[in-house]
Amino acid sequence: MTDVKDTIFDYWSRWAPNFNSAASHVKHQSAWRDVFAAAIPCPPRRSCLDLGTGTGACALALAANGHEVTGLDGAAGMLAEARRAADNQGITVTFVEGDVDQPSFPEAAFDVVSARNLFWTLPDPDRTIREITRLLRPGGIFLFSDGLWRTDAVSPASSTHDMTDYAVLRDELPYYRGLTSEHAHALLGFHGFTGVEHWEGRFPEHPYAHQAAGACPFFVITACRPA
Repeated sequence: MTDVKDTIFDYWSRWAPNFNSAASHVKHQSAWRDVFAAAIPCPPRRSCLDLGTGTGACALALAANGHEVTGLDGAAGMLAEARRAADNQGITVTFVEGDVDQPSFPEAAFDVVSARNLFWTLPDPDRTIREITRLLRPGGIFLFSDGLWRTDAVSPASSTHDMTDYAVLRDELPYYRGLTSEHAHALLGFHGFTGVEHWEGRFPEHPYAHQAAGACPFFVITACRPA
């Protein structure tokens, strides 16, 4: 598992300087903020943890909407870009380097845990969602967004960055091709989350249509940890 994680962190660190060049959260920044504002209203101001924060897209949107946000990622290169983006936008986010499967935060420390486009990169999604459950306060909200990024009709070549080096992890990642909202519902139900709501319909246009011929299926979901 350590070798897999090291490969993942190294891959994303190397791509970090170019990652935002064609990213949905850059091209549709205001739309993402609006959707997150609807999904996680403010007030009240909430304590949020963004897992696999990458270049900080979700963390920055939540912080810009008025929440207190910590972003966690294992790729140092991604965190450098996230900190640069926060400085450029004048937004305060605490960025921490660490593994999403071993976060060094106490139990029930957060009102909200978010994970945007993280689960397709995970070797052990069940372990990660158990950590999310541990980190959320009773009744806390899990903001879960991801998509089906590769199908038989959508090859790795359609990605906005070179996936060649990542292909060696194909057999290590259960959701290597991505995941559907049905996958998400199954995970959430198995781990006891309730009150599932969908928010992807609030986008005025498909935020990932540029990545392939045809729009990739994606979802933005909130669900509650049982009180």
